[in-house]
Amino acid sequence: MTLHDELERIAAHAPAVDVPDDTWARARGARRRDLGLVVAGIAAALALLAGAVSWLPDRLDPPVASTDGLGVPDRLYAVPERMSDRENDGSWMRDEVTDDPTVVGVGAAAWVTDQGLPVVVGASDGAYHLLDLPDFAGNNETFARGLGIPVVALSPDGRRLAYGYAAFGPDAATAPIPSGIRVVDLTTGEVREIPVPGKEGTAIDRIEWSEDGRWLAFTGRPQDTWTAGSMGSRGPGVIGRVPPGSDQAVVRAIAAADPGISVNDRGIVGLDVGTFKTWVGDTIVEPDAILDVPLDRRLGTTADGATVRFLDARPQGAESVVLDQSGYTGTPVVDVPGGIGPSLSLATGLMSSDDPTVSRPEPSWPWTDERIAISIGLGVAAATVVLLALLGGVRRYRAAR
Repeated sequence: MTLHDELERIAAHAPAVDVPDDTWARARGARRRDLGLVVAGIAAALALLAGAVSWLPDRLDPPVASTDGLGVPDRLYAVPERMSDRENDGSWMRDEVTDDPTVVGVGAAAWVTDQGLPVVVGASDGAYHLLDLPDFAGNNETFARGLGIPVVALSPDGRRLAYGYAAFGPDAATAPIPSGIRVVDLTTGEVREIPVPGKEGTAIDRIEWSEDGRWLAFTGRPQDTWTAGSMGSRGPGVIGRVPPGSDQAVVRAIAAADPGISVNDRGIVGLDVGTFKTWVGDTIVEPDAILDVPLDRRLGTTADGATVRFLDARPQGAESVVLDQSGYTGTPVVDVPGGIGPSLSLATGLMSSDDPTVSRPEPSWPWTDERIAISIGLGVAAATVVLLALLGGVRRYRAAR
């Protein structure tokens, strides 16, 4: 018997196999279901990843205060150091730093970070605004090394911000630096420039407003040398005052290196130079009576006349703003983290003795690049786990069939 004959014999006695007509169609349907599960798993994983990524920008927006009206926050918060990072050319690195001061509207508090970045807290919502002020003296790195933290000063009503400027142009190495005070309107963006000439330029290191917001007083140091890379001063400093609506400063030399100053609504300047003196008209005299001997640093007066001062006598570097009481004791009204105090300015005209401050939420700062990368990585990992679990379920389902 040949192999062919044997195969025919086996085939003749083999049971008949009845294959349903819809077998192929059912197989294709099963494959479509498997593919659908895989696609659904991928879609779910991508949705999870997209949700994690889209969730990040919500963490960058500062919360909005629920308190209506303008007010000074009862607590201030330090700005993370990374927000003051600079590019190689000295410009600010972060997109959150803006050159549009009108984003503030009305300010409640202002200061300069240790890295020279101006900060203004909005009076209506407590939002923190980082400002790139034109020709701000703090943009010159030698200023911080030579004079310390540069100055900003809010008007009592919070609508104007005064700061020291220094314009470093192409002739900075061979000509005096145009310098002085600029006052920017935070609601309109209008800028008022008050030059303060002197030697190679005058570096402004203190600015004070009168209680009615009409007069300015300041101190500064004329520089013997001042370029983009160096500065130096060996002579006496200066004090100055700016009359209401004027773009011209009245300046005179003073021997004190860093006098405390204040100015009242009549343009009388008080000086703390070891002994208290007043600058009235053209003369500086010791008054017959003590008019206002500063206790630590005077920030202004509330709308109803209470004196607001800055104290740094609390433990662990914590600081506070107080309302004066009899005997120069104070009631703390604003908690201030360490480091803000030296350049702090408040819109004290928005405060009152009975209701000095308002509650505002803590700002929410953008995450670091590392934290964003970790969060996205965790999202990808979670999406991968979901996808693998779905694929494993598909395999088990097919094996069970």
